[in-house]
Amino acid sequence: MATTNQLLQALQALYHGDPAVKDQANKWLEAFQQSTEAWQVTNDILHNEAAGMEAHYFAAQTLRTKVQRDFEELLAGAAVSLRDSLLSLLVKHCQGNAPVRTQLCLAVAALAAHLPAMQWGPSGVVGWLVQRLGGEPQAVSLPCMLELLTVLPQEASSYQPAVRPERRRQVVDEMMAYAPQALQILASCLSAPLPRAREQALDAFTSWLKLTGGMGLNGPMLMQSPLVRAALEGLRSSDTFFAAVDAVIELIYCTSHRGRPKEDMAPLVQLIVPEVMALKPRFHVCLQQAQAERNGSSGAPEGEHDDSEEEAKAMARLFAEVGEAYTGLVAEGGPQVSAPVEALLDVASHPDDSICSMSFNFWHRLARALTIGLHPEPLESEEGPVSDAERERRVALFTPTLERLVALIRGRVRFHEGFDSWHRDERQDFKRARVAVGDTLIDCASVLGGGRMLQLLVEPLLELSKQVTGGGAFDWRTAEAALYCVRAVHRCAPLPGDALMTSLFASLPMLPAVPQLQYTVALTIGAYSDWLADTARRGEEGRVLLSQLLSMLISYLTEAEASSASALSIRRLCDGCAALLAASGSMDSLMQLYRQIQGSGDVAQNSYDLDLDEDDVQQLIEGIALVASALPDGQRQPCVQQMLDIVVQPMQGILQAAASGGGSAPGTPTAGGGGGGARSGPDAQLSLVLPLMERVTTIFRAVKDPADVAEALVRLWPWIEAALDRFSSDPQAVERICRAPRYAVRGAGKAAAGAVPLLVASLPQRFEATRQPCFLYVASELIKTFGDEPARDLELGGMFSRMLACACSMLRSLRDITERPDVTDDTFLLAGRALSYAPRLLITPQLLPVLLDSALAGLLVQHREACCSILSFIVRLLDPATHRNCAPEGVGALQAALAPRAPLLVRLLLAGAAGALPTSRLVELTDVLYALLKVTNQNGLQWLGEALAAIPDDAASSADKQRFMGAAQRVVADGLAVNDERLLQQAVDEYSELSRRNRRALVAAQRALLPAELHYIVR
Repeated sequence: MATTNQLLQALQALYHGDPAVKDQANKWLEAFQQSTEAWQVTNDILHNEAAGMEAHYFAAQTLRTKVQRDFEELLAGAAVSLRDSLLSLLVKHCQGNAPVRTQLCLAVAALAAHLPAMQWGPSGVVGWLVQRLGGEPQAVSLPCMLELLTVLPQEASSYQPAVRPERRRQVVDEMMAYAPQALQILASCLSAPLPRAREQALDAFTSWLKLTGGMGLNGPMLMQSPLVRAALEGLRSSDTFFAAVDAVIELIYCTSHRGRPKEDMAPLVQLIVPEVMALKPRFHVCLQQAQAERNGSSGAPEGEHDDSEEEAKAMARLFAEVGEAYTGLVAEGGPQVSAPVEALLDVASHPDDSICSMSFNFWHRLARALTIGLHPEPLESEEGPVSDAERERRVALFTPTLERLVALIRGRVRFHEGFDSWHRDERQDFKRARVAVGDTLIDCASVLGGGRMLQLLVEPLLELSKQVTGGGAFDWRTAEAALYCVRAVHRCAPLPGDALMTSLFASLPMLPAVPQLQYTVALTIGAYSDWLADTARRGEEGRVLLSQLLSMLISYLTEAEASSASALSIRRLCDGCAALLAASGSMDSLMQLYRQIQGSGDVAQNSYDLDLDEDDVQQLIEGIALVASALPDGQRQPCVQQMLDIVVQPMQGILQAAASGGGSAPGTPTAGGGGGGARSGPDAQLSLVLPLMERVTTIFRAVKDPADVAEALVRLWPWIEAALDRFSSDPQAVERICRAPRYAVRGAGKAAAGAVPLLVASLPQRFEATRQPCFLYVASELIKTFGDEPARDLELGGMFSRMLACACSMLRSLRDITERPDVTDDTFLLAGRALSYAPRLLITPQLLPVLLDSALAGLLVQHREACCSILSFIVRLLDPATHRNCAPEGVGALQAALAPRAPLLVRLLLAGAAGALPTSRLVELTDVLYALLKVTNQNGLQWLGEALAAIPDDAASSADKQRFMGAAQRVVADGLAVNDERLLQQAVDEYSELSRRNRRALVAAQRALLPAELHYIVR
């Protein structure tokens, strides 16, 4: 049994002992906090003035935790004495250490969550606190009351107190009902002659506004409240400025709904907005100071206030909140909206990116409001569409504003001269700021249109051109910034053939060879691949432009900085312009590039001065294969075959040499397609064969004609098998090799029929030998493609049953499944595919029981993908559509396999919801339980009732269980025709919250539900 002296000694060791003793002390203290003795010992420590600050804080923190999590440990009637003790301690420590006082206030707030309002008296917890603290001196009562009134609303919706779900809802309702009373008390504290009383009162006011969101607080009430006047006046005081900003922001939120002032709040809005806008001169001072500092000037103007960067941020928040809260009203363009819009333009002009970006959400909302009715997926908060004439009027009104905004922010993406010397975090911040600017430019373009937007974005380029023509130096940073902005708005591109855009692209090959500039140029071309394709279809000028840009991108592949961007953009151009490139005779130059890149990347046999990453090589291969697929019949097949041969020949040579135990065979082509020997040795083979095989996979994925892919798969299958034989002991290598047949079957579809005998003969044997899950995935592609053909049941069924039986033999317990989540995931993916495409192969008396046993064994596995695969399979198994696709004997086999296992299934589902699985799995767990109830009806209710009855009352009371059963009964009564899963989801969520409210309930529920062999997972 822990004593006060033991606790003090442990704290002394923790804070002042050597590392070994600290670790022991920490473990002892953690155990102490979970013990029942902690209640009395912490109380004694807090009453002992000589214990010291460290002990007092630990005791207060522990007491707060005990009240939050372990309240149910207390005997009946002990809550009243606890309440009185907490208040006594709070009064005792009120003028002492502030963190101790805060912990005790949090403990009182947690107690308020546990005790219903009636147990505090007729006025609830707020009235009780006023009454009990009223007899204390103001120097004691006021700080305590202000902090209590701050934390009570903050903790109202907290999940820290271990209360039942219905009580948690009651707490929020009770606290919201206390709001008017609390605001009256806070108003009386404003004039108290104590330091920071006004600031603390505003902090508490903010907490109550945030809790209520304006509910229960009408406009006239707030208009008359001294707190509102204090908040607005506080904007002009340096002592209360930041607290006032927080309070006014919450007021703004409370007064708005769907972008407009609430009807009864209009007078209050008319009071708030002018006070906020009155800060504009003060913000201008901050803005000028920041601009002068950014420019290195020491003559910054001085204002009445010594404004800091934090004050500028606070004012920018206010301006942004006004704009966002009343965007619908602003979009109407009335005379009163000019001040907020101008203020937000000032915010957008601030040199600090974190301040400038505060305005971006407003501009996004304004753009949506100005284009209302034009979005395919309108937001719930948006108003209905307006007439075309009204929309045009609004757009015309705000066009000058948005043009000014574009001019203000387009230069923010310009690289700084010292960018290369910045810290990595600074560079990342700048890149994030560029992305944010790009998003805002997209919003502007959606209103201004692609043509006008392009004109605004190329203005810096035109000015730069004039400077260069006049003899000035070329500023690549300005050009790069302009092109970055143009790339950002590519989704709002002007019409195909636009003269300005065509001129811009035509000028790109003439830009200086600056690596960062080339990088952005390359990405800009790729972003506009669709526009370039449409332009090329319109005439010869567009086709010439396309050819020039493609040649330029190919030349950029030699530049280290721009090579990756160029490879990506070449692939995009090939994708968007495949038919044009195929028809224009570009295939010869692309095939030359294809041969050239084969020695780059992971193959590392480069003799052409191309230093490309493997990802870049893959991008280029995919792009060239897409163009090859667009060739006409008679040209396409030999081209695809040639592409494969160039990759496969060196791989064949390496595998043949490895099989013979020597080096490369004489005359074996290199990866680059020429003569010479490939490197020998196991390591070299691993570094060459695998990337070469992945290049084959890329071609399979990119080639569009199924017959071409199918023919290639059959032709190359012996070499795929040779590679599998060579790397059979390397799981990662086998996974990489198996991608080739997987994507080949997926791309070829029914045309892969000729490969089926080869695959069904090989896959089961290899899976049984290696236990690698990638073979299961290939098998699932076969089932998906050919499972609807009963004529193939003999060959597919044999493969399927062998592989599934082997997999289930590996998945007999939760420990097995935890060790092999990859096998679990692919096993149940394969089984799910069979249910969808060939249920007759799976729902048999031999296979289904074994698979269900594995599913039950692994249902509580922590691995997300494995767990979700199991749960998804069970849902699909219970789906009535699956039953309709089964023969009568299959339905009988399903019922025979499910009935004896369903009670355990239900108990495992409830255990998962009770804490054996994370809350992120609750949706999937509900899906299974819902499907089971819909299909099994009364039997399902019986199984659920038996499982709930096993849960002790400490974890869930009879009323809790009855609510759960009521939701389940409603689901069953509604039948299959009604989709009422949301009702069951709410019941499962509430049951989960109930069981997880503290460790005591969690352990009790799980131990009652889990079989004995799984008790070890209870945490």
